[in-house]
Amino acid sequence: MITPPVWLNDTAEIMALCNWFIDRLNTQSASARPKPVGITVNEKTIPALFRQGKAADDLWDLLKSLEEDHHIFQIKEKAHKDPVYRQARLTLQSGGEDTLRSWLQREKGVSPLQAWRKAVAANQHRFPGKTEKLSAYCITVHGMEAEDILDAFVCLADYQQARLSLRQLSSCCFWGDSKFLDTREELVRALYPDVQLTPRPVMVNIFIPTTVHGILFIENQDSYSNAVAGNLAICKDWVLVYLAGFKGSAARIRQVDGVSLHYHCKSNNAMQKQLEAWWFAQQKNQWPVYFWGDLDYSGMGILKVLKQRFTEVRAWSPGYDSMLQLLQQKKGHRPTMADKQEQQDPGTTGCEFADEVLLPAIRQTEKFIDQESVF
Repeated sequence: MITPPVWLNDTAEIMALCNWFIDRLNTQSASARPKPVGITVNEKTIPALFRQGKAADDLWDLLKSLEEDHHIFQIKEKAHKDPVYRQARLTLQSGGEDTLRSWLQREKGVSPLQAWRKAVAANQHRFPGKTEKLSAYCITVHGMEAEDILDAFVCLADYQQARLSLRQLSSCCFWGDSKFLDTREELVRALYPDVQLTPRPVMVNIFIPTTVHGILFIENQDSYSNAVAGNLAICKDWVLVYLAGFKGSAARIRQVDGVSLHYHCKSNNAMQKQLEAWWFAQQKNQWPVYFWGDLDYSGMGILKVLKQRFTEVRAWSPGYDSMLQLLQQKKGHRPTMADKQEQQDPGTTGCEFADEVLLPAIRQTEKFIDQESVF
């Protein structure tokens, strides 16, 4: 076995890159390769390099060492690019494949997905439901073998009737990691059709002023706290609802047993019943309803989904107007500057102001403004 550099296992980005090369090689026969396998460096292929700062520079130095010290890659930088690694081309050197396979303990012709599917097939009898979703993609956990991960899924059988929340179930079976199953509820239900899960109520923070002009959903905690404290004059006399990211989009948010409403200690208690009667769709509301969040695709996505739960909600112009001014003054940040390059344009939200003013401004400038800029 060829000894890998001591830092390799602790550098997830480079480990992923090395495995990508082996995956590509495993899809080709050696005789049919038209040219050496290579990859172009950009925000999608190695996103960590484009988060800027010392960590990105250190990562590039490690990649360069794979060229100069270990002869894995040949790196050809693109002239006149800033940073220098933008659009650089990494090509596997002759002999680099054998070294990588030795480092990663990856045999020729066997991809991680193939090995995973083979392990799932061997354990199929241990699950009462269907395993197609389990075989659909390779599940990996640092330091764990495929059998360890499958044993954890088998462990779910002991809690099928315990009526735990998904996070409680995850913590019990997956090494104390409560978030492991966050995106895998459908998989759990496929493996265990009779599993009983208790939904976690959505936690919502609310402040009700003495005089109410309307209801304002706020995306970020600092802006909500500032508004409650009276530091944002434009929010005076508004019922303030803190969304905490996407949780306002939960389908159960308007169900009595699906949400837990928490009122600020200085709230106007006399208005709670009226607010809750509207919230749980028991009566119509005469107050206008607005949303205010980050001026980015994620914020607009929250508005889009929130509008599916509260059809009357619209983007709040008093908050967004100030952010638009900053955008027009070229004070916004590019998605790659704030690790937001994965955000997806929602297309339309159903709100006229957002669809005709806010989203076109984002697309034209290709920049974002965070809500906390208004104070």
